[in-house]
Amino acid sequence: MAIEEMELLDMTFDKKYLKEVLCQLKETKYFYPQPATKIVNNVKDVFTMAPDEDYKNMLDELKELAEHVKLDTSSVKEGSIHFAKEDYRKALDDVTKEAKKYLDIKEEFVTERGQNQAAYEILEGLSNTELNMDEVKECEYMEARFGRIPRRNKDKLDYYRGQSIMFLNLGEDAKSVYCLYMTTKAAILKVDNIFQSVGFEEIEIPDFVHGRMEDAKKELLEEIESMNASIRKADSRLEGIRDAHEEELLKMFADLTFAARIEEFKVFVVDYQSKYAIYGFVPVRVAKDIKKTFEKYNVEYQDLPAHIYDDQQIIAPTLTNNYPWAKPFEVISKVKQSDHVDTTLATAVLFILVFALMLGDIGLGVVLVLLGLLMRKKTSGKMITVLGIASFVGGLIYGDAFYSIHLYPSVIPVADAFSYQRFINAILLLIVGQFCIGKVKAIYNEQSMINKVFSIKGVVGIVMGLAVAAYVAIAVDTTWHVSYLPLVVVLVLGIVLNFIKKALDKKQ
Repeated sequence: MAIEEMELLDMTFDKKYLKEVLCQLKETKYFYPQPATKIVNNVKDVFTMAPDEDYKNMLDELKELAEHVKLDTSSVKEGSIHFAKEDYRKALDDVTKEAKKYLDIKEEFVTERGQNQAAYEILEGLSNTELNMDEVKECEYMEARFGRIPRRNKDKLDYYRGQSIMFLNLGEDAKSVYCLYMTTKAAILKVDNIFQSVGFEEIEIPDFVHGRMEDAKKELLEEIESMNASIRKADSRLEGIRDAHEEELLKMFADLTFAARIEEFKVFVVDYQSKYAIYGFVPVRVAKDIKKTFEKYNVEYQDLPAHIYDDQQIIAPTLTNNYPWAKPFEVISKVKQSDHVDTTLATAVLFILVFALMLGDIGLGVVLVLLGLLMRKKTSGKMITVLGIASFVGGLIYGDAFYSIHLYPSVIPVADAFSYQRFINAILLLIVGQFCIGKVKAIYNEQSMINKVFSIKGVVGIVMGLAVAAYVAIAVDTTWHVSYLPLVVVLVLGIVLNFIKKALDKKQ
């Protein structure tokens, strides 16, 4: 298939149309804008533009608010750029201020609930011991700490077994180990430092917790339930704010999302003071259609060669027109914009024929297709799927699965179709095929007829490569004893012709 011929399009327009042009640019396919920083060459009074970060910042604030008030924005459609930023700023601040009052209350209760839940875990662990909470608190010669450490650091305490520390494991959850440690008042600072090094987090036991352990646990549960009720009440108030402002917030979300996206395109705008300009690569075949989409904004165009800014690293993208089944093979053909021919189709046909006729197998085909589907988001996954289908079709011809189960006689007569030599031949054919495709591509790209014919990269190189491949195939695939003299003659003649070519080059 063909490589798209590209050109660099210079679009110049009045400043009043900036937003409209950027919106149209966002929707235009096959237009590849280039950063203005690459276009501007330190010319006085020529500037680049930077996105207005206010839109993104407001959008981030709105997303945070939407999360707090449980506002569903997943189905919001694209908005408009026609709004006053100042009005949205004020509206967002007003709703945020209204919600913050209840968010602060909720956060306070959530924090206290977490502390009480941690304290409950401590008491739950103490329930299985003979310790008395009041006695632990009132101990005259010992200091006690209740808290938790990350589970991953639990084993680090083994290094301090020789210290005068009483450590009691009070229970574990997925992340933490709840514990109590005690030591003398003289050693408490050193022991505190040890436990801080393993991520110890102290848990305060509320003052109302005393007496019998079961009564204390009951009190804590009542406190936790009371806090849950307060949290639910705060959530209800936040949902009320959401319901009251839902339509306004959703419209704001749509417009700010669109505006923030449009602002990103400002990096492609060159400011010539009197006018703006955008430079971008377009395929020549669709250039007229792209120009028509912008004509209502009085855009002036200048068509430039694709390579005009190569020195400034402004390189045209390489676009190809390949069938969907062949497109994944572009990673192998490695087509560049400077190439005159696209070898992707030839590469795809080569691999498909090899996998169908030489590696054809129903079992291998199914495995490759499943693997390709698992990797379907990657280009390599799509290529594996195509090769799997080719192998499966070949397997249907041969009637074999996993090269060992013969389901039915082969549709075409083959002898020992799936011996190890067939795999070796498949590899050799892929190598030779890729070699020939690469040489043909080099010949096609070469301008000099002498180089096309006599260069190692030209016809001479293809003949030498095929000669070597033929002799390798005979040695691997047959028991024939052939003379290597013709091969030597071909190689020596090729080298001599290449030297003659170089001599002719020096005379020119």
